[in-house]
Amino acid sequence: MIDGFGTPLSALDAFGTSMAVTANNVANMNTDEFRASDVRLQSGPASQNGQNGQDGQEQGVQVAEIRQSTTEGPLRMDLRRVVHEDGSVTVETSAIEGSNTDVANEMVSMLTDQRAFEANAAVVRARDEMTGILVDRFV
Repeated sequence: MIDGFGTPLSALDAFGTSMAVTANNVANMNTDEFRASDVRLQSGPASQNGQNGQDGQEQGVQVAEIRQSTTEGPLRMDLRRVVHEDGSVTVETSAIEGSNTDVANEMVSMLTDQRAFEANAAVVRARDEMTGILVDRFV
């Protein structure tokens, strides 16, 4: 791979994963007992997929882990109608834990990831344009 592309490409991959996790959290915010997840990023050698990274040459951003939240969601009362064999009907109540997804936090994460993704995409575009100009001059 051409030097200079490993770092922004690894960042694009990592921020894409982070956006997917955030989208999953938002999509399941009304699912009972759903636990939101959080992506932890780390910087290090961009050695994934054959990119540079030997002897600390080029750094990159990678997903360190995807961690599921341990906080509890809000409780809500659930009413169920139960029909017995003798035809009588009773109402049973139970508490059900809702999703622990914090929509405000998810929106902040999505915006942060979007801006970081855009910045790294701009680096790839600029690098691509520079490479094209060099190739045009020497060919």
